[in-house]
Amino acid sequence: MPNNRQDFVGPILLAIFAYLASMLTRAFQRSLEENVSVDPSELMSGRWKKEKTTVHIEHTIVDNFITDQSKLNKLQDSKLWENCVASGPKWFTKGVEKINKPMTIWEELNEMIWEQRPEYKDAIGFEYWCDIFTETAPVAWHIDKDEVAFEQTNQLITPIMGAVYYGFNHTIFFGKGGGHLQLIDADFHDNPLEFDVVRREEIVEISPDFNRLVIFNSSKWHKVTRVAVGGTRYAFVSNAKSHVPKVSTKQGKIDSA
Repeated sequence: MPNNRQDFVGPILLAIFAYLASMLTRAFQRSLEENVSVDPSELMSGRWKKEKTTVHIEHTIVDNFITDQSKLNKLQDSKLWENCVASGPKWFTKGVEKINKPMTIWEELNEMIWEQRPEYKDAIGFEYWCDIFTETAPVAWHIDKDEVAFEQTNQLITPIMGAVYYGFNHTIFFGKGGGHLQLIDADFHDNPLEFDVVRREEIVEISPDFNRLVIFNSSKWHKVTRVAVGGTRYAFVSNAKSHVPKVSTKQGKIDSA
């Protein structure tokens, strides 16, 4: 009887331990994503730009990305961006253009960004949305992931690769700096707050220059610094994915395009 009782109690204790460990992991990750660490030096332009650091972080910068002036002119309509923000995250299936030409400028952008990239082969589609940030809306350290899968099964499903494109000419709003993309070589199990305190030299900071495309590993920690007072930052975000998420990385319902 004692042996049978031990055989019964052992698995229960292991299950309880596994459950508690899972809850602690989730709580730790959420606390990191919700923590907004603002440092005055974040408003310094270009201190940790790619060209001024030897830290290797997987990313690519393409300046003057769109050369078609008619497309670029179309993107200078602020209402177009506001409507994109209001409509929320959308999904664009790869290869749709073989049947019908892309219907929106945002679908065209997805094709332009990814069709010549190696990630295009492995992706089945692209989750995309627009952001307009002001001085009241910094973005804390976070990783892009399937929120439903993480919440329900603790499974971490991340994009193949991420991209951000600054297609609206917001240069006139950036006289006081801010709104930079910051990247670090740290994944889900690392504490990104260390980089704000003792590892700042390892941060790669990229300014949101007009008509600039940045390709980066969005499964690693990244954030956007606070936009300076009077500034506004426009950005188009696209994640190449090997699966269709039920809920987007922005925690909103996916609207299939």
